[in-house]
Amino acid sequence: MSRSQRYLRPWLLDMAMSDTRISVPSLADVGVPSSLRPELPAAGRLRLGDVDLGAGRPVVARDLAPEAGPVPAPALWLTDRGGPDEAATWRRLVDLFAETGLWPLVLTPLGGYAPDRPWGSGELEPVPQAHVDALHPEAVLAEGWADSLVPIGTDPYVEHLRPFGAEFPGLSASLRRADPPASVPGSAIDLGRWGRIGLVPCRRPSDAIASIGWHGAINSRTAAQVSAVLRSWEERFGIVLAGLGFATLTLLVPYPPADESEALPIAAELAALCPDVLSEDGPVDGFGYASGGTVEGLARLLVDRPVWKLWWD
Repeated sequence: MSRSQRYLRPWLLDMAMSDTRISVPSLADVGVPSSLRPELPAAGRLRLGDVDLGAGRPVVARDLAPEAGPVPAPALWLTDRGGPDEAATWRRLVDLFAETGLWPLVLTPLGGYAPDRPWGSGELEPVPQAHVDALHPEAVLAEGWADSLVPIGTDPYVEHLRPFGAEFPGLSASLRRADPPASVPGSAIDLGRWGRIGLVPCRRPSDAIASIGWHGAINSRTAAQVSAVLRSWEERFGIVLAGLGFATLTLLVPYPPADESEALPIAAELAALCPDVLSEDGPVDGFGYASGGTVEGLARLLVDRPVWKLWWD
C-alpha cells in the first residue's frame, strides 16, 4: 500500500473521492517573517500577492476596547465572507507568510444563529508573547493531565489512561520522515456556509492563538498555554495550525504516526491539552466517539491521520 493510499482512511474517503487535495505545508520551507509585528491591512478590498481576498476589516478585541482613550491594535484582519475555494486560498496565503507576516486561519463561528461570534464580535483577549515564552509545554501538559484526566483520591481510577497512569508520561519523540508531507482534502479546512479567512500578525502559526486571545479552550487551558504546547508540536511533529472555531482547533500533520506505538505518547499529549478528545459525547468530527474514551483508543485513530480536530466543551 502506498503512502498516499494509507492516508485515505475511512473517515476521509467520502471527501477524497470528490475533493481536490492540498499538501500540508512544511513550516521549515514556509520561512519566518522579517517584521516582528506587521501592520494589519485597512478595511476594504485586500489583495496579497496573487490572492484576492475581497472585502474585509480589522477586528479589535471587544474586551480590550476602553470607553475612553486610545483604541488598541486590532487582533486580526477578517474577510467579510468566504470565497469559492477556501482551502486553496489558505494554502497560497501560507506560502506568502514569510513575506506578509500574516498567518492565515480558516475561522468558523459558533453557528448560523451566531455567525459573528467570536470573530466579528471581537470576543477575543490578546495575550503578550512574553506570557507564552514563560511557559514550558511539558509542565502545561502535566498540569492538564493531573487536573482534567486523573480523578482526585489516593487511588485514582486511571484505566482510561492505560498504559500510562496518574503521572503524565512526558513529551513524545519527534515525528520525522524522509517521505513527502501528507496531503489532505480541501474539505478538511472548509469554511462552510458561515466561515471566513482571518489573517493574524505573528512570527509563527502557534503564536496566533495567543496573539488573538482565542477563548475556545478556556474551560481547561488558557490561550497562552495552548500556544506554548502548539509551539512544541510545531517543532517535534511539524503540525500546522489551519483553523479555529468557537471551541475547535484544526491542525494539519505532515507526518502522522505510522503505528500505534508511535501514536500512543502523542495521544497522551493530545488528551492532556484537550481532555474532551476522550469524551464520548463530543462532536462527530472529533475523536471521542471512535476512541472509546481511552488514550489507547485515541492512539489507534491517530495512525496515518493527517488532520487533528480538537474540541473543548
